[in-house]
Amino acid sequence: MKEDRIEVHLFLFLHVPISDFVFLPSEEMTKKPGKRNIFNWHHKKKKNTAVPTFEQNLQACRFVDAGEQLITREHRLFELKKDGIGSKMKLVEEEEDSEARLAKDYEDWLESVMQTLEKSLDLQSPGEQEVLKEAVQAILKEEEQDMSWEGFQEKERPPWRPRRCKQSHEALLERLVQRRMEEAQLDSRTEIHSSLQQSIICKMKRLKEDLLKIATWVSGCYPEQMNVCQFYATLYHKTFSASLREVTEYTLCDEDCILLLQLVNQDYPNTLNGRIIKEVIDHSKLDPLLPEDKIAPLEQQFLTIEEREVSKCLHKILEREESAWKEGELPQLRDQVFCCDQAIDVIQCFHKHVECAQKVLGDETKAQRITCQMRHFLTDYKAFHAKAMKSKQTNTEAVLMVNLSCLIQCRDYITNKAHLFPEDVKTDCLSLLATMIKGSHQHFTSNMLKNLKDLYRKVGSSEWLNDSEGVCEKLLAELDRHIQKFNNLDKICCQELLGGMHKAFLAEFVRKMMKQKIKLSDKTQQQMAASSLCINSERIHTYFTAAGSNMDWLKDILPNLAGLLKIQDPDTIKLELASLVTLYPDLSECHISAWLRLKGNLSPSDLREIRESITFSKDQLREMQDSLQFGKSFFSIVRIK
Repeated sequence: MKEDRIEVHLFLFLHVPISDFVFLPSEEMTKKPGKRNIFNWHHKKKKNTAVPTFEQNLQACRFVDAGEQLITREHRLFELKKDGIGSKMKLVEEEEDSEARLAKDYEDWLESVMQTLEKSLDLQSPGEQEVLKEAVQAILKEEEQDMSWEGFQEKERPPWRPRRCKQSHEALLERLVQRRMEEAQLDSRTEIHSSLQQSIICKMKRLKEDLLKIATWVSGCYPEQMNVCQFYATLYHKTFSASLREVTEYTLCDEDCILLLQLVNQDYPNTLNGRIIKEVIDHSKLDPLLPEDKIAPLEQQFLTIEEREVSKCLHKILEREESAWKEGELPQLRDQVFCCDQAIDVIQCFHKHVECAQKVLGDETKAQRITCQMRHFLTDYKAFHAKAMKSKQTNTEAVLMVNLSCLIQCRDYITNKAHLFPEDVKTDCLSLLATMIKGSHQHFTSNMLKNLKDLYRKVGSSEWLNDSEGVCEKLLAELDRHIQKFNNLDKICCQELLGGMHKAFLAEFVRKMMKQKIKLSDKTQQQMAASSLCINSERIHTYFTAAGSNMDWLKDILPNLAGLLKIQDPDTIKLELASLVTLYPDLSECHISAWLRLKGNLSPSDLREIRESITFSKDQLREMQDSLQFGKSFFSIVRIK
């Protein structure tokens, strides 16, 4: 009877949860106090409660509860094995049967959990999210159970321990990601000719969609410390990177090369920096999508493509303009202003390709290589410009005006976008443009001076001394007829050209005065001449300002020179000259001598002393260089013998 009771007790211990037992003192204990404590085991009977079986929990996807039931059975079974069962073969057989059933139940449980994890990226409802959350929690419980068996000998622990469910979970997700990337398909409505492009775009689209789904649906099913979004991102990144590396092993056509670079440097970073994804993924922890040795050849191929396209585009524009000039075509007018389509075309063509290169390469510095094409273009443009200036064709003047507008717009573009250019390329381009702009200004200015040559002869003559206002008005009237043709220039171009003509007109006026056609022998004549110069200066300045010149500082040139004519005391003249040298660092000794010779009452010794008093210190020379650098030079263009 005792043996039968032991067997029953053991059976209950193995198959009934321990929480269903209560311990009651036996009669022997109550009747004979002081004796050894012996407890009767009685199975509690719950009222109206039905505990779900393992199979029911598994079927209902209550993976945590089902897993805990397995863990409880595991503890009981191996606690019994540890304590030993003696010679009762029947119990040993039951134990072996129980271990086999437990192992089978574990396999069924793990299979269901893994199937759920495999559907992680197909979630469509909160209910499915809860099931995934159950599976994740169950995996973590199993990981804890693995740890509880650490330190036990292999014979002392269950043969299925450690189960390493977490590793299995990670391996499953890796296979899942690989499969989804391989099976990615593009929308059939999208027209893509290259199979390689289709493959890349499909994978990129799948990656983006899945990462968004992970961030919105999956991440909430995992504990925060697991950082599942980062884990998934790493898997997708590695899988995508491996696909792209394989692609780069082949020689790519130009379109495929551009697509690949754009994806690596623009589309992929934009995806990772999307509003939702960047909150859950730290892309700085990901390796480059393509290593340097793989991407460098693609960059070289792309830059060669872009250089070829920019060169082709720019020279096509130049050929069009040169052909139109040779055929005698006149530039079109729009709102009474010459249309400078070539400037628009050049800048748009160039900027479009440079901007594209910056985006595709993801690096402004690398894109600078393309800018060398602007230097090549301007070198060829200079040759065309020189031919046009020497030509006698009827449309040459109009073409040169449009060219001038193009040159100024290109100069302003390069100046404003200096960061796009390497320093040497920027310097060369601006130098070429400055040379051509200066050549254009000289062309129009020399034509102006030729037209005014006969009238200029009267400046500084006795006729001018008697009727300076009349001589000046005739000059300006003829000048006005000459510059009417510049009304069709755009405002900025006209402003610069007329500013240069303003300066040249005034320089020629001063040069004619310095030719000493007259001698102002006394104070009265000198004051009269000084007054005439001031009146002429005001009239000239008013005319050019109204025409568009912005060279306001030129208005003081003639009045300052007139002041020297009015002064009679040689020492005062020295002081005034010292001041003028500071204002106009390019005012030379030759200029001073020529101007002072107008004063007929100044003795040779006084003139010599005044000249000798004008010395240039190092500081004054430095100031002169600074002034000339900023375009404040004037007397350097007043040529005297």
